[in-house]
Amino acid sequence: MQNRLWKACARITVAITASVVAATAGGTLTTVSPASAASSSRTPVIDVTNSGFDVILTSPGGARLAPAEGSVTAFHGFSSFQKITIESQGFDLKGRIHGRIRTYNYESLWTVYKLPKSSGWKVWALSFKKDSSQSVLKETFRDEKLIDAELDVNFTVSAAALKGVSTLRIGFETLRLQLDGTTKDFTVINKESGGAKDQDGKEIPIDFEQL
Repeated sequence: MQNRLWKACARITVAITASVVAATAGGTLTTVSPASAASSSRTPVIDVTNSGFDVILTSPGGARLAPAEGSVTAFHGFSSFQKITIESQGFDLKGRIHGRIRTYNYESLWTVYKLPKSSGWKVWALSFKKDSSQSVLKETFRDEKLIDAELDVNFTVSAAALKGVSTLRIGFETLRLQLDGTTKDFTVINKESGGAKDQDGKEIPIDFEQL
């Protein structure tokens, strides 16, 4: 998923479709679709939900300091694109996430620190903590406009990883930036920032493949 996953589109809604395929040991496939997709010829619209955001503190000289007044404050959170109820154990979980999400372009933030677009959010956070002036970051933040980012990926979760899991949230990491009273959310839709969490918020291994 090192190629670009987003492109500008005219729609402003989030449209995500997902089908879940469970493969039994004998090779039989069972397909389960979200309730919102039932008996509908249109692409279902699914709201993206965000969990709590944790502040990313700057650390000049190794000290953990709160952001200074007039500087960019950064937070990290997880955006859920699909929530799946696991009703039986012992099966691999396979599905697809396809649609558009309204977000600010994370690739612009990566350009500030000359990072590959395939880098995970933690790499960006490390560069952010070292950025004492934030001059380029502030300019980029002010110039950024909302886009409709397109996503089309397959995902796989192994049966072993699903042991004890009752519900699974699948999505991507999000960076929330604030400056001078303005808040902008940048969902990082690359492979390194995709993930899954169980009912207790524990990270579950998941593989993404771009279509």
